[in-house]
Amino acid sequence: MNFERFSKEQLQEARLYASSINRDIAREAAKPDFGFADHVSDAEKNAYINNQLSLADDIDNGKMDGNFTVRQRMYYFLTGECVPILK
Repeated sequence: MNFERFSKEQLQEARLYASSINRDIAREAAKPDFGFADHVSDAEKNAYINNQLSLADDIDNGKMDGNFTVRQRMYYFLTGECVPILK
């Protein structure tokens, strides 16, 4: 997954796409019917939500560009191609 041909603006748009998935997860996890197991405390639920939001911020800021999953999401956004984990 080579990103050299894309502009900084395109890469930032791709980061925003990649981080939107984590923001969506956080939003869904905040709903009462998300499906956490009964033994999961409110503190653990909040920690999970905050972790997803923190990860999204890191993606937005380019701190996760080396993460395979993030790169895969970005590449999909930029090219429409989904790079397989295993070939």
